[in-house]
Amino acid sequence: MSQRHWSSVVGVAALAGSCLGQTDSFHIMQIEQVIGDVNGDTTKQAVQLRMRSSFQNQIELGVLKAWDAAGQNPVVLVAPQAAVTNFTAGDRVLFTTTAFDASTTPACVPDLHMNPIPASYLAAGRLTWEDTFGTIYWSLSWGGAAYTGSNLGSLTNTINPTGSYGPPFATALPSASAQGLLFQGAFSDPSGPGGNAADYALTAGAATFTSNGRAAFVINLGGGCYPNCDGSTTTPVLNVLDFSCFLNRFAAGDTYANCDHSTTPPVLNVLDFSCFLNNFAAGCT
Repeated sequence: MSQRHWSSVVGVAALAGSCLGQTDSFHIMQIEQVIGDVNGDTTKQAVQLRMRSSFQNQIELGVLKAWDAAGQNPVVLVAPQAAVTNFTAGDRVLFTTTAFDASTTPACVPDLHMNPIPASYLAAGRLTWEDTFGTIYWSLSWGGAAYTGSNLGSLTNTINPTGSYGPPFATALPSASAQGLLFQGAFSDPSGPGGNAADYALTAGAATFTSNGRAAFVINLGGGCYPNCDGSTTTPVLNVLDFSCFLNRFAAGDTYANCDHSTTPPVLNVLDFSCFLNNFAAGCT
């Protein structure tokens, strides 16, 4: 084989390997949603990633880290050891602390359990999704001016030519409620020119987290189950009377009807109906 022919073969093989690496990997990914505690309990946390492109399911090549307000003292939250199953663009990957799982309806079944973000990082800090060599592919910082660390990362998922994902989201991570901090763009969107401050907002009501298996889990702060609104014990316990009960209490402005535990006015809205219907469908009594 001639030297020229051999060089061509090597070049084609290298190109093929490069293409495979780009289409079957883990890095074209958003940190889509995060909650730092549920109703003030910092042991209950969740982080949701979302694939910006197809074939990004090899999460065993990635690491999720938390950083303090100065962008220092990184803590590994999770270092996956295997790929997830679904890999269509828009699919998600869900990490939760074990204490979080009982806080949703139905009970959450995450893709992996994670270590908690340290409580001292919740007022101001940073999350990074990166490779095992430290290349940061998505950055989410919060705390406004209280966060003084780096916002820099790879250009892969940001349109900012400097690689910045800043400025930070203006306040602390959501706390003492059921709200999450949610990326506002489409699944295919990169971080925009306004950085995290513009990219993220609190959910209007109780956050919904979704696993790679495409199951949805709604945070439920109630400590009890709303669907059996009339308190009946006659089988079937859940029936049309519970809908009438909920509607009456909603119409009366009863805070009992604030199923999603939102704090943003108006606290009673269509999301409470969705919450009630989800809980009813789950058989919550």
